[in-house]
Formats: sequence, C-alpha cells, structure tokens
Amino acid sequence: MNGRRNSPISIGMVSIVLIFVLLSLLTFSVLSLVTVQADLRLSQKSAQHTTEYYQAENEANGVLLDLEALADALPELEGDRLAAEVARQWAGTVAVEAADGVLRYTVPIGTEQELQVELVPEDRDGNRFRIAAWRSVSRETWTQQSGGTLLDPEHPPV
Repeated sequence: MNGRRNSPISIGMVSIVLIFVLLSLLTFSVLSLVTVQADLRLSQKSAQHTTEYYQAENEANGVLLDLEALADALPELEGDRLAAEVARQWAGTVAVEAADGVLRYTVPIGTEQELQVELVPEDRDGNRFRIAAWRSVSRETWTQQSGGTLLDPEHPPV
C-alpha cells in the first residue's frame, strides 16, 4: 500500500476553484453576447439611417438637375425673376418655393429628419444655380426639460 492519501481539503479546494473559473467564463460569455447584440442593433440602425440619407440626397440631386434644365429653358431670365419663374413652372413631386431670390425645397430623410436645399440663381461654370445650403435638420422641435435647480440661492451648500 502506498502511504499517500488524498486529503478531502485539497479535493474541495480544487472543486471550488474550478466552479469559480466556470462561473467567471459563463459571466464573460453572457456579457459578450449582450454587447454583440447591442452593437448589431446600433449598426443596423446606422445602416438604415445612412441608406435613407443617401436616398434623400439622390432625390435632392435629381430635383436640382431638373431645376437646372428648367432654368436653361429660360435663358433671358436672371436672379429673382429666374427663381420665381422656375418655382412657378416646377411640377415635380417635391415642393419648391422661391423667396427673396432663393429657391428652397426639402426632401424627407426617414421620418425624423429632412434635407433642406437652398439655391441662389447665379450663372457660373455652366450652372444656373449655386448651392447656398445643403443640410439635414430634425423635423421634431426641441423642448427643454426642467430638471430642477442645481443650486438653490436661499439654501447654499454647507
């Protein structure tokens, strides 16, 4: 017989360490899964917004080209008169307005934003219009939320 015997304390300690390691691995794997799912949702939302933006930009460019073609058919007009006549003759799906010699139109970007375009009549490099503004803006109005006062002048901190 061999004089060595396994003590119950060393077997118990190994079991506790093994259980701790397994629980740690399980915890990290669950955290990794949650992070991956959040990243997937974020990237899908970002891809959808990017697609919507470029669709709106393509539509806005198409409107710009159509307005340029319409202005080319009116070579005798310039400035405010050109902007007003192009807006009057426009028959596209996007509403075009002329005010103060500037043509303005908006193209929706999804449900929460829109692409606003402003064109100024100006003959330059074969183009009848100069792009004065090309920006995406939110359709929703911002309302300030009251969060209370940070510092009460009647009761200063002690």
